[in-house]
Amino acid sequence: MHRRTRTTLLAAGAVISACLVATPAVAQLSQDARGVMPVNRVLTHREQNDIVRARLQERYATVLPAVMRRAGVDMWVVVSREYFEDPVFASLVPLTTYSSRRRTILVFHDRGEGQPVERISVGRFDYEGIFNPYPTHNDSQWQGLRAIVEERQPRVIGIDMSEEFSHADGISATERDNLMRALGPVYSARVRPAEEVVVGWLETKLPVELDNYRHVMRMAHQVIAEAFSNSVIVPGVTTTEDVVWWMRQRVAEFGFGQWFQPSVSISRKGGIPAGTPPDKRVIQRGDMLHTDFGIVYVGLYTDTQHLAYVLLPGETEAPAGLRAGLEAANRLQDLTMQYAVVGGTGNEALKKARAQAIAEGIQPSIYSHPIGYHGHAAGTPIGMTDYQDGVPGRGEWKFNANTWYSIELNAARAVPEWDGQMVRFALEEDAALTPTGWEWVDGRQSRFYLIR
Repeated sequence: MHRRTRTTLLAAGAVISACLVATPAVAQLSQDARGVMPVNRVLTHREQNDIVRARLQERYATVLPAVMRRAGVDMWVVVSREYFEDPVFASLVPLTTYSSRRRTILVFHDRGEGQPVERISVGRFDYEGIFNPYPTHNDSQWQGLRAIVEERQPRVIGIDMSEEFSHADGISATERDNLMRALGPVYSARVRPAEEVVVGWLETKLPVELDNYRHVMRMAHQVIAEAFSNSVIVPGVTTTEDVVWWMRQRVAEFGFGQWFQPSVSISRKGGIPAGTPPDKRVIQRGDMLHTDFGIVYVGLYTDTQHLAYVLLPGETEAPAGLRAGLEAANRLQDLTMQYAVVGGTGNEALKKARAQAIAEGIQPSIYSHPIGYHGHAAGTPIGMTDYQDGVPGRGEWKFNANTWYSIELNAARAVPEWDGQMVRFALEEDAALTPTGWEWVDGRQSRFYLIR
């Protein structure tokens, strides 16, 4: 299995240069990526939109016809209302589109092999020329949709309804009723859930998108590296909440989005008294720190969990027991990826990885998930925190090539230096399942960040 530990980061084919944040030499993501990471810069909004618009055009030319034909849907209709957008909507339009306008109806019509999928916006907007408008008044959009259907005579009309995937369940009850009334009995009989189209569209990634994502991941890693350094943390003074708010501020300064509140927690010999509020959890020497952090950048989401250690006087590295715990979590990542194979299911991967981990003496908990256009994205999960015996429904979906996953899990282990105290070593790293195997998007953590 090929696993990339270091790569030149490309964004739209160009090397990113100029300085953002230098990663401390102690914050290493892999044995092969030691020292200061290459310098980078945050792309301007204009540059980001150019990237997104270019990749949209390529996705519409390649990904969309493939997933529509695989699902047997020759017309896909996506309906959104202002501030109540379908979850798939943001992945279909450029970054300059902050929300739908009043009502937005997007229609995709597959005209067959050798022809591009027709992209129609019912109403006034062309979304930077990506769609061809079918002009109607705002109050006449349903009539416009009916006319489009009558002109094209689709065999199967897909709409976003799904029991298993919220990503594919974006049409509201009101809009579904409106759509069915507008189509009438003949055409409404051709309506089917577009679940496979939505999941396929969201989970399938292009090589250029993986290049984009390497840059996005590096930005996320660099924020963590700075947070877990002496430039932010003063042992005996800084609280976990101080670090959380520093991370939030850094994200705001760089213009990234966030999809959840970052967290920073402490594992300590003897534990922390129950009920200690976050603003009173002062980071001390000898602590192991954990963060869960994600950003939204260039339209893509990240999800990362890393570990740091605060050195005691005279120490130059984390205790052997903590290092062994990190190694066990790395091994669990390896096993999860080993059994997550194209054509297999998430539940199969979970069962096999857990069985081998237990046989090797690891106490596993695996809860890995797809990522990309959402944080917890469309595709098969590999366990959940409360589903270690398999995830009903979605866990039976199959892995496909050119998809991305957050390899999220933890291994529990007794730490001899902490009098045999059980410690949970939680890691999360984003990886790509390519046609030739797995690749880490921007390396993985195999050594602690060290705070002096």
